[in-house]
Amino acid sequence: MARAVVTSKSAPYPQHEPFYDVDPRTGASVEVFFADHWLAKSFGTRAGWFWWACQCGCLPEEPPTGPFLNSYLAYRDFLTRTFFE
Repeated sequence: MARAVVTSKSAPYPQHEPFYDVDPRTGASVEVFFADHWLAKSFGTRAGWFWWACQCGCLPEEPPTGPFLNSYLAYRDFLTRTFFE
């Protein structure tokens, strides 16, 4: 899989920048992102790291999975669910 990291110099907390991973064969992608209190409240949960996956050119079909304590745990959960189901 190819990995893309998005960084913004204007972001107040660069450690909370989302990152994306794309499977070059299928185009399937995952986004791991931090949801603050207000965004997480819209998902009906608390703040933390989340992930969601989608096919190329499509919006995610399911709500994000999480929250996790850090981006590594969120990404590891994605890999576990994707490759070991």
